[in-house]
Amino acid sequence: MYEQLLPYIIMGVIVFGGLCAVVCTRNITRNAPISQKIKRQYDTYITELETTNKRLTGRVNQAKKTISVSPDEAADPFSAIASVIDQIAPQLPASIRPLLKNKNAISFIENYIKSNPDAIKGIVEKFTSKQGHNAQPEKTTDQSTL
Repeated sequence: MYEQLLPYIIMGVIVFGGLCAVVCTRNITRNAPISQKIKRQYDTYITELETTNKRLTGRVNQAKKTISVSPDEAADPFSAIASVIDQIAPQLPASIRPLLKNKNAISFIENYIKSNPDAIKGIVEKFTSKQGHNAQPEKTTDQSTL
């Protein structure tokens, strides 16, 4: 009698084992809600890091830009000041930028320029001077040659 039921028992054990393997595999590979929450946190953290990195890279690039005034603008203080303000504006805090568009502030700057042209010319010359590592030091009269 057992000999007649043996193939059915073996077939049942194989099917049951296969079902157990499928169920165990699905449970192992299923994403638990906790791991999904952690994955979302990592994704938001990475997104925040990327945006911060872009913002700081932009600030560094703006800080690396040199402020310069062309020699033609150096002769005319109004155009030189406007050029310097345009170059400095992106580096200023957001709360100060609207002041550069304020007509009263611009008129105050214009009045200051008109009343103190020598001081403004000195400021402009600071931006137009081209002293650097390649600049030759000026020789004085008290230097002697051997």
